[in-house]
Amino acid sequence: MSRQFAVIGLGYFGSTVALELHRQKHEVLGVDRDERRVDRLAEHITQAVIADPTDQKALQELNLSEFNAVLVDVDDSIEASMMTTLYLKELKVKELWVKALSDDHHKLLSYIGADRIIHPEYDIGIRVAESLSYHAVMDFIHLGDQQYVVEIELTERLVSSCNTIDDLGLKNEKARVVGLKQDGKLHCSPTGDMEIQAGGQLILMGELDILRQFGDKL
Repeated sequence: MSRQFAVIGLGYFGSTVALELHRQKHEVLGVDRDERRVDRLAEHITQAVIADPTDQKALQELNLSEFNAVLVDVDDSIEASMMTTLYLKELKVKELWVKALSDDHHKLLSYIGADRIIHPEYDIGIRVAESLSYHAVMDFIHLGDQQYVVEIELTERLVSSCNTIDDLGLKNEKARVVGLKQDGKLHCSPTGDMEIQAGGQLILMGELDILRQFGDKL
């Protein structure tokens, strides 16, 4: 179902989000004070507008409260990002996502009341570190409270010592197998006697420390 999104700030991150949302058949409004950025995206999203995101009147004229969500990627200064966020809160947008430029910026955005705060450099840094440390880790999602969902590759090393899911030794409430992808199929909540094969993917959920201990087997 098509939804309406506004992306304020068309830098690399903002424009990537705008283009992907439009590719997924959503209506996308792009806003930036830089005419070159606006021109670059004008033919690839629903509408692109030249406007100063720190101009409260300009934001009011865009009727942003009618959109399903608004993303802010004002990357030129923390002050500009904060002012834009504050004005959007006053306009009562339905859902406000903001890109943070630093840890302190993150704290300030949280104080103002941004609904979702994105810190891409930090998030990607964590993902890269985990993948470097445990080469078989393909992806992971942080659920909060030290709970993670992790997708790992079933390596030859692991499968040589474990034939079934039960052999993995993940039977306690702190970590468990929630999915198995192999033979072109996704098995949700696979049974313990299901055989595992090298090259497949295992989806685990649990506490980070337990998952890291398991990662040492990879």
